[in-house]
Amino acid sequence: MTAKHKGGLIVILGFGFLVSLPLMLQSTDEEKQHLVQDTAQLHILQQQGGFQHLKSRDAEATNATQTANGMVEASEQVAWMAHVLPVIMQFDTSEHEAKSIATWVWIYAHSQGLDPALVLALITVESRFDPFATSVVGAQGLMQVMPFWKHELGSPQDDLFNINTNIRYGTTILKRYIKRYRGVGKALAAYNGSKGRVKYPNKIFAQMKHYQL
Repeated sequence: MTAKHKGGLIVILGFGFLVSLPLMLQSTDEEKQHLVQDTAQLHILQQQGGFQHLKSRDAEATNATQTANGMVEASEQVAWMAHVLPVIMQFDTSEHEAKSIATWVWIYAHSQGLDPALVLALITVESRFDPFATSVVGAQGLMQVMPFWKHELGSPQDDLFNINTNIRYGTTILKRYIKRYRGVGKALAAYNGSKGRVKYPNKIFAQMKHYQL
């Protein structure tokens, strides 16, 4: 410990003594003993590098909390996947493809702060889980992304028929609309090109129940 740090610690200890002095004068013998013990423990803590030890314990507690949160999220994902896979596979989707779709939906929905059930509901209405779906106006893939978005969000070489890429684009676009219109219903209508109408958003909301635990 440097002289500067020691000096600062002495000031802190001295201030603590001055604060505790009135308490000692007004305390019982038993309470005085506790105050003396606390001051002595503070000295011992300083001599043993205890402040650094406390910082280490705080870091360990933070890491433990983060690990626990990660385990909870992982268990939630497993439970959700087990629930939604049979639903997705009803659309003539293989188990392998259904797992890929559900996994990327979980990842990108959470990265954008979206409900994964909302994203799956949108896919249900837009493409019925056909990665190669193409609309009459040229929208492509699971989330029916228009190709012009490649110039705005990625690159001309991006493949919108790729499951990973399509879901990444679709969730990003939906999040943009939610921020712009400050509501999921209005954002869904904008996503569909039916801004101001409620028919499309209501169709999505009706499908969400199938993908919620």
